[in-house]
Amino acid sequence: MTGRNVRSLGQRFSTPKSAQTYQRVLDAAIDCFRDLGYHRTNMSNIAERAGVTRGRVQYYFDSTEHLLSDAAHALLGRVWGRYMEKLSAGAASAEAFDELMKLRHDPDQLAWLELVAASRNEPTLRRVVERAQTEFDEHALEAQRKLLNISSPDDEAKLRVASDLVLLLLNAMTLSVITVEREKRFAALERALGEMLAGYWAATR
Repeated sequence: MTGRNVRSLGQRFSTPKSAQTYQRVLDAAIDCFRDLGYHRTNMSNIAERAGVTRGRVQYYFDSTEHLLSDAAHALLGRVWGRYMEKLSAGAASAEAFDELMKLRHDPDQLAWLELVAASRNEPTLRRVVERAQTEFDEHALEAQRKLLNISSPDDEAKLRVASDLVLLLLNAMTLSVITVEREKRFAALERALGEMLAGYWAATR
């Protein structure tokens, strides 16, 4: 979960059990988005998977937009969490990049891309996804600025380009049907991008 959701939990719930139930419902919603797809997910599916009543789902999420917003923020926090943990722990940038590329097999990455794809034709979901992405982009860039000692405008521009390239590659790998030939091409792209980032980050430290 992101810091935003951690704070909201503390404000919204008075007991640990309430917070746990909220988390179970949120996890169930995310699982449904991933396994059933956005358009086939409804409150009944979520309630059944969470083991609660529909009324309980609506108690924790008083609107569809509220549920989608919390799910989107939680997914982005999970997808990037391991990568940022690697950087924060002082691991080599190449290790952090490798960790991020592993997320192409991550269920949360699949759930996030399902929401992104569905948002193309859903104005409410599009608004939620764009807001979550914008907020998280700024949070992730600020964290990387500090960890990688980014200071100059030129370095800032390179950081944004590098971050965009990494995300594009990750998304392409997640969505692609991986044949033997395509696996080789992606492996070559991974190596090239990883070497480029490692060289740049080493120069900025």
